[in-house]
Amino acid sequence: MPKDVIVVVDIDAKPRASEALDILMVSTSGAQAVATYRSLDEVKAAFPDVAGQPQKIYRKAEALFNQGKTTLADTLIRKVKIVGVAAPTGETDAAKAADLIEKIETLQETDNDWYILLTDEDGDEYVKALCQFAEDSEPTEAELGAGIEDHRKFYIGQTDNLALAVTNRRCALIYTVTDNLDEEADAAYLGNVGPFYPQSVTWKFKKPEGITLPDITDAQREALEEANVNFLTEEYKKQYVKNGTCCDGEFIDVQMGADYIANYMREELYSVFLENAKVPYTDAGFAQVAAAVFASLNRAVDLGIIARDPESEAGVFTVTVPKRADATDDEARERKMPDIVWEAQLEGAVHSAKVTGTLRATLSA
Repeated sequence: MPKDVIVVVDIDAKPRASEALDILMVSTSGAQAVATYRSLDEVKAAFPDVAGQPQKIYRKAEALFNQGKTTLADTLIRKVKIVGVAAPTGETDAAKAADLIEKIETLQETDNDWYILLTDEDGDEYVKALCQFAEDSEPTEAELGAGIEDHRKFYIGQTDNLALAVTNRRCALIYTVTDNLDEEADAAYLGNVGPFYPQSVTWKFKKPEGITLPDITDAQREALEEANVNFLTEEYKKQYVKNGTCCDGEFIDVQMGADYIANYMREELYSVFLENAKVPYTDAGFAQVAAAVFASLNRAVDLGIIARDPESEAGVFTVTVPKRADATDDEARERKMPDIVWEAQLEGAVHSAKVTGTLRATLSA
């Protein structure tokens, strides 16, 4: 049975306090019920040191929370869900990765209220499986029409493999050398930029606290850029992350902005139906529904996801609202409104600049 509200967001671009990121971290150190943690002390109590050393999931939480020295955001992340699962089993790394995905999918049956995913597994097969899991989490338009709920996810991970080739959209990786994997660069990166959410900001030019500049060659940096793997770099003694991209080359802020619009618009549309005794099947009723679409797009403009016209300051988007006369007899009989179609221009961001000039004894006339 199809859901009553279906929102589809396509990106035509390059290959809440109440609106905070919903983050889930998965520990493979043993089964533990999912819980929300708001301090490192709480995490330490639930995941105590082993042989005098912090557990990896604690280090993730520590890197996520401790970004106060370098983040440009006004706030810090102070809430994360963590679940513990039994160590993945299988004869190969790929089989173990598949077992972890199965455990995450089992969790979804009882708790699917999260968006960003991190785990304490950094191996290649785990990274590839988690990237594929995240990509598969976004339903197609056909699946939405068939009644599949939209619980899209976004995976952020780290890798020490300079040759890792992943091309999925709904994931972002950051490179770190093997000796520095315990710095948890993925969690640090998220903790540094994530607090801006839902405001759209570039994930490039950020300096996560607590991660070390990798000792790699220029050729290796170029290879990482070509593979769309993010990494800490240094130019003219300035350290920052390049390039703020998903694994398929899309920018992280674009993908997260699209996800935000889909979620916000869906909530606004449900509000129309739930807060009104009746939405009439008339032009006025169609306009009432469309108002939720306009409100969502204007919200995205305010957040810097959708561009503004430089002269009018209005959002650069169009919305085609159907008329009652456009509805077929079957649509009217089934109380299904004809599709609302919208298109918007991404605001984007400046990621590079070139300046040329000439010094003269006197300025040209």
